[in-house]
Amino acid sequence: MLPVVEALKKQPNCRQLVPAELWKYFDEPVLISSWYPERDYWVLISALVKTIDVAAVGGDVWRFFAKFSAQRDIGGRDVKSPADVKLGGSGVYRTFSAVDSGDPERFLRRVTQLWSQYHDSGRLEVIGALPSENAVVLRLTGFSIPIEGFVLLQGYYVEEYGRLVGIEVSSVVTRSTANKDRYCEWKLRLGRTRVTEAYVASLEILEIQ
Repeated sequence: MLPVVEALKKQPNCRQLVPAELWKYFDEPVLISSWYPERDYWVLISALVKTIDVAAVGGDVWRFFAKFSAQRDIGGRDVKSPADVKLGGSGVYRTFSAVDSGDPERFLRRVTQLWSQYHDSGRLEVIGALPSENAVVLRLTGFSIPIEGFVLLQGYYVEEYGRLVGIEVSSVVTRSTANKDRYCEWKLRLGRTRVTEAYVASLEILEIQ
């Protein structure tokens, strides 16, 4: 929430970008340790997306957001926010970087645990694998994401988290509540190694998505 609010506050017309009932976020401190309504976050981040120069962030705003969050929260880097705002408090989830690049099982377990660090509802879990693609399937239940870009962002975040710890991951959205599916789901392809293939083979084999 904090990076989004700080980036919006840098916009000269910030109060024109969001409804009046959300102006409180511009006037009161946003605390990293506090929980805020998800519905407010959706409005704020949607407003912020409209202010971003796509060319300046490499063409995909949602991937930029994901890389920013993972590098700041897990990587511990004092990176600049989407509106070029420098923020302190980096590395809040730095303990999650303690994953060996040769341990995909621990990596995916940490991925699912990270969800509860950002949200107070919903369950993220690995439900099985697609050995032919050396992929695992990640499913989010009990939580509805209304913005397709934010569904993509979750997969991008896992990709960047993997890059930070030396594990090759690429994501594809296979189910999305933004598209009226009952839950969100991602196919995560892992770089082929004997270790990742053994891990994938240890999971329940799923039908091809």
